Amino acid sequence: MALVRFFQFVNVRRARTAILALALGACSNITPDAQRDLTLMPREVRLGAADMVIARVEPTVAREEVAATVQGMLTAAPICLSWPGVWLEAPTVRRTAYVVRYDLMRRDWGAEVAEAARQRMEEFVALGFMTREDLSERGGDIVQYSLTYQGREHLQGSPYGGDRPTFCGPAERRLVEITALEFGNYPCGSLRVSFTHTADDWPSWARAERTRSRLAESWPQPGVQSSGTVTLSRQWYRENQVPAGVRNGALKSVCYDASRQRVIGDDLDLAAALPAAE
Repeated sequence: MALVRFFQFVNVRRARTAILALALGACSNITPDAQRDLTLMPREVRLGAADMVIARVEPTVAREEVAATVQGMLTAAPICLSWPGVWLEAPTVRRTAYVVRYDLMRRDWGAEVAEAARQRMEEFVALGFMTREDLSERGGDIVQYSLTYQGREHLQGSPYGGDRPTFCGPAERRLVEITALEFGNYPCGSLRVSFTHTADDWPSWARAERTRSRLAESWPQPGVQSSGTVTLSRQWYRENQVPAGVRNGALKSVCYDASRQRVIGDDLDLAAALPAAE
């Protein structure tokens, strides 16, 4: 079946179901609701003509469901800390270990750059994302950093090419109030939600004082309220195609690239910039 108007529904053929499940499964943090009105399920899904449909949100949607969806997104929204530029030796058999040559950095980039990078890498050690091992017995200022389990969980990108490596942890923010619901045709949904949010403390993983000071440069202090927005749709799967841990018919923020027929993310805006890359 061909693609139809996005906010009417999007018919994604079976071959793409697994990809969409990976892209969208992590966004679901809502407890299954036994009272979900399955009569809202689009006919194309019920009859098996489509494996997944992104549908408009009904005007009668419960404010409580909207609030639960936004809260799930606020809890999981990523805060990312980028790696500094460092001089790395070629990767070894252990792809989770990185050997940094601070001696060569001082020689070629200057002592100030080398020291700033060292402080940043030591910050990741303090956060529990890495461990450090001094390799100065090799005859230089050489340190090996190894990813911990938590570090592997939070690492995105690679220092050996591609996207710049960052450690991303959940924002763990709290919804204060839904301030407006606006129905319409938006790029990533049919229901635009405006809300206020806050944090009772810094994220639990941001244990290092240096990290909290860095976050304070671009995120509101705990206890300070901020405004945010997100647009939502409702996502339905065929009965035998629902990804594990996902509630069928859940509200989602889904930005869909019709030309490539793929989901490219969400449009959650917390009105706070992530820490700038250095």
